[in-house]
Order: sequence, then C-alpha cells, then structure tokens
Amino acid sequence: MWFKNARFYTVDLSELNQVFSNPQELENALEKAKFKPCQAQEISTIGFAPLFGGESAYHFSSGSNFFFKMVEETKLLPSSVVKNELDAQCDVKELELKRQLRKNEKDALKTAITGKLLTQAFATRRELLIFINKDEKLLSVAATSAKRAEKAIALFREAFSTFPAKLLSPRCVVEDRMTTWLKENRLPEKFEFGTDTILKSTDEDGGIIRASREDLTSEEISVHLNAGKVVTEIGLAYNDALNFALSSDISVKRLKPTDIYLEKNLNANPEDEIEDLQSQLVLQGELLTELEIYLLEIFDCDR
Repeated sequence: MWFKNARFYTVDLSELNQVFSNPQELENALEKAKFKPCQAQEISTIGFAPLFGGESAYHFSSGSNFFFKMVEETKLLPSSVVKNELDAQCDVKELELKRQLRKNEKDALKTAITGKLLTQAFATRRELLIFINKDEKLLSVAATSAKRAEKAIALFREAFSTFPAKLLSPRCVVEDRMTTWLKENRLPEKFEFGTDTILKSTDEDGGIIRASREDLTSEEISVHLNAGKVVTEIGLAYNDALNFALSSDISVKRLKPTDIYLEKNLNANPEDEIEDLQSQLVLQGELLTELEIYLLEIFDCDR
C-alpha cells in the first residue's frame, strides 16, 4: 500500500478540527460519501472505501496524519459501440417508416440503446490513496491526473460540506528553476540527480527530448539546454530516502522509497498484515510531509 504518485495541496482544517479529533464522527462523515457499485443505468460511481478492505474503518490515523482510500468504478462503454448499434437500428427504423429519422427520434433511440448497453457493460475499479497531515495543513493525493485528484477533493467536500484544499502556489516559474538546476549542475541540498528528464522547446512548434538512464549533467543534455529547451520533468532522489520524477506542476511520479530507507525503518517480518500496512502508511506520511514542506520551500510557495 504505497503512494506511487502524488499531487500536493495545502488544506486548512481548522473548521473541521472537531470532526478530525473524533474518530467516530470522522467515520460517520466518510460514511455519507461511501463507495457504491454502479447501478444498472450508472456509468460511473465514486466514494470512500474501507482503507484495509473488508469491515475495516474508512480511515487510519497516527498523530496528525490521516489516510483514506477512494474507489472509482467506471463502466466500459466505447462510443464506437453505441454508434454502431445506433446506425444499425436507425437503418431498420428508416426502412420500416420509409423516411429518415428526425433528430429527436435519433436522440431518443440513442438514449434507449445506451441504457440497454450499460446494463451489459463491464465495470473497472481503481483505488486512490489520500494522505492528510492536519497540523502541517498538507494533503497528498496518489494521482498523476489532475482530474482524478480533483475528484478526491470533491469527495471530501461531499463528506464534510467544506474542504478548503488549494494547489501549491509557487512564486517562481518552476520550469525555469528546474532548468537552472541542470544548467548550473547545482541542486537544493537535499536533492540528488536521478537519471531521467524531459526537455521541451519553448517554441510553439518545438520538440520534446526524453532522456532515460542518462547522466543529467552530461554535455549532451547541456547542448539541448543551451539551445533553449527547458526542463518540464526531472528525476531526483530525496535525502537518500525517496526516488521520484518531479514535474513542472510540482507533482511527483514514480515515487519509490530506497532500499536503504526501508531496511532501516520497516519491519522485515511483520506478524500481522494490517499492522504491516499501517507501518507502511506511517512511513509514507513522514516522507510525504518532509517532501512537500521542502517543495513548498524551494519553490517559494504560499502556505
């Protein structure tokens, strides 16, 4: 149960302090927005689910750290399938009526076809972890997609009526700052270069360079930077604890704790599965808090 990606927000929960201080009241609020499978005519549903499955609670907390799980179910109904069925039925109807169908007739037929196909469609489920550090006013959503992350925020608003989460607001141009790191071969002190980067031309029709398993301080990379390309994503290591790729929207991808960190901090032979999962979450909460605070600092973000 690890965060593989993260989009970061700040959130002031002072108005919800009573709820977050009372585990049962928090569970009751989450229950209001719990996950329910798609009904016959629904194309998608979303909601909170028991964090560790089964009859477990909807949240887990350790100190000021809180963890949640969102589940989204979506029915697979390609538009091409609906179109093919609609075209076939329109042909049949037009032969019967000996005239072309009107727009409102086609729309009604499409609605009926979609409803019928939805009852037969396969459904897929995706899970999303969410972490909140209440005291530091930080929020991490385990998503690369801004749209999916915003769904998680909307779900909290459904549960609590208010949930003032805000994306990080840097007072610098993040791409320029990351580009300077590479150009000057100088990183913030807690970072080390990884081996991946994405460079993008500032020209409207310019190209994109993707480098993987490369020495980011090499002459080849410098040539592209001197030609005017900017860094939009860069592989980094944080404090000998985390490896990840940092994007220009201050989200991180491919988060992976280092073996050294895990060996030092994680029980190698857990006796209880739930306790093991809880230990993993506690470690991640510490790392995500440290990392987000550092990102807020190095990009001069408003708190």
